[in-house]
Amino acid sequence: MYKIKYKNLVLISNKKRILSNHETIFFFYGIGNSSDDFNFLIKNLNQKYQLLIPELPGHNNDKFNSRFSLINYAKSLVLLILRNNLCDLVFFSHSVGGIIPILIAKQIKQKKKIKKFFNYEGNLSEYDTGTITKKTLSYKMNEFDNKFKNLIEICEQSTQTAVRLWSNSLKKTSSQAFYKISEETVKLSKRNILLQFFRIFFRRKLYLSGSNSFSNFSEFAYGSERLILKNTGHFAFYDDKTSFLSIFLKLIYNCK
Repeated sequence: MYKIKYKNLVLISNKKRILSNHETIFFFYGIGNSSDDFNFLIKNLNQKYQLLIPELPGHNNDKFNSRFSLINYAKSLVLLILRNNLCDLVFFSHSVGGIIPILIAKQIKQKKKIKKFFNYEGNLSEYDTGTITKKTLSYKMNEFDNKFKNLIEICEQSTQTAVRLWSNSLKKTSSQAFYKISEETVKLSKRNILLQFFRIFFRRKLYLSGSNSFSNFSEFAYGSERLILKNTGHFAFYDDKTSFLSIFLKLIYNCK
């Protein structure tokens, strides 16, 4: 496992440097997570693949710049992709991370560069922000730091194992980053523009969701196949790491 720095990006990878002659998978995690949650993917992936996990700024004890935006973050990733001539990309995203491949695709505008998009409960509509991200904005920025500490304490004491595990990554997350990213996520998710783009632009895509997660969408709303992860919720990689790894590897290895 290696840390790669490119411009203002920090990426965790199974390779020492970014290679243009390897099949490349980008894994985008959700708000409050970190690359540490997915070390088991890096350790078990066949070395013929290149896995890149960009850290969200302000996550995993990274410093946060208040001028950060998801759109500019995506621009940096586009620059990395073009400068390193990365093609046949596979995107795998979770939660808020589901916005990033869409922002990248909007800038690249080359369908042939993107092989497939696996979207696990990504933020595609205003409905998806109805819980933690929208609730975050019910507080003012200057009072959120204490609210964020309370959130961590609540998660630590949760009866749900996945939520307790999430608290470990929350402790390494900047409250300012959590607030700013939540704010931008809510704005971007309005009017279903992201969902429409997901349906229309990506020719090969798969939407994943946990069987314990509640969704008002029919399986046809995403314009793609839909895979239900049994006996899991929003954090399948916490609920059942072995099963999540098995599904991840199967999807990647069968992605022709």
